[in-house]
Amino acid sequence: MRTIIIFITGIWICSIPLYSQEMFKARRLTFDHAQQGFSTWSPDGKYIIYQYTDLNDTTGSNGLWRMKADGTDSKQVFNGIAEHAKWSPDGNFIVFDADTGQSIKMIPAGGSIPITFLPDTIQIQSGGLPCWSPDATKIAFKDSINSLCIYDMKSRITSQIFCEEGMLLLPGCWSNCGKYVLVALMERESRKSTIWKVSIDGNEKIQIKGHHENFYRYLTLSPDGSLLIYAALEGKYLGLYVMGAEGGISLPLTVSSQGHNEGVSWSPDGTRISFTSTRSGSFDIWLMDVNTGQIKKELHMMSD
Repeated sequence: MRTIIIFITGIWICSIPLYSQEMFKARRLTFDHAQQGFSTWSPDGKYIIYQYTDLNDTTGSNGLWRMKADGTDSKQVFNGIAEHAKWSPDGNFIVFDADTGQSIKMIPAGGSIPITFLPDTIQIQSGGLPCWSPDATKIAFKDSINSLCIYDMKSRITSQIFCEEGMLLLPGCWSNCGKYVLVALMERESRKSTIWKVSIDGNEKIQIKGHHENFYRYLTLSPDGSLLIYAALEGKYLGLYVMGAEGGISLPLTVSSQGHNEGVSWSPDGTRISFTSTRSGSFDIWLMDVNTGQIKKELHMMSD
């Protein structure tokens, strides 16, 4: 979907949605009838982990699967309901929402018995959306009372660092410096969200402004930390948009008139993104080659 931008008295105003737009060509990687989505890249960029979910599964296919970045050679690495997987930056572990969103677990990257690491005092409900710090020593997630929590891999201590009454908190990713966690704060009634950086000590909260007014969630920073992708509603479908990491004008990256685009993940070298799309009629993994230089140039031109 293309959005016409009009500049009036120093303020950008978005209007007149034009359906279906793709900044760069995307190609489909998975073709099964089941739901396949929420991909995460290996640190070397060779593999993609994704979740496979079929409510009528009778073959033991539900779980996490690993495939080559071209979509070939799929192999199951975890059997069971698993969602929102994230591969650790050091390549050693994969953390994910388990037990239909009632717990968070991790497995060694090659696959094995899942590890339960959070203390019993921390409860998870409807998914914790875990994400790794850049140095792979911490995991940020939300607990059952919508607090932003951080688990320290070395000390094995879990800290509740931030909570905002009346808001649904949705962790997205860490800043490249490792000092902040980027989160969406969603109003429960309107379902509209804003983007914030929360310091890992919980003492600082900085809003990232300028995004699409119907921003929803799924925050992902580019590997160099300069660009931020998020999902926003256009009509009844989610589309992916990109903006500068500190805020400002955004551009439609991939928006479809007949399906959602969400759950995006950058390749480690920043040249590709994988994302979940329902444009083909089912949940599948799609891949897009991206030119970050072109994106930055267009954002700069629109900001002038």
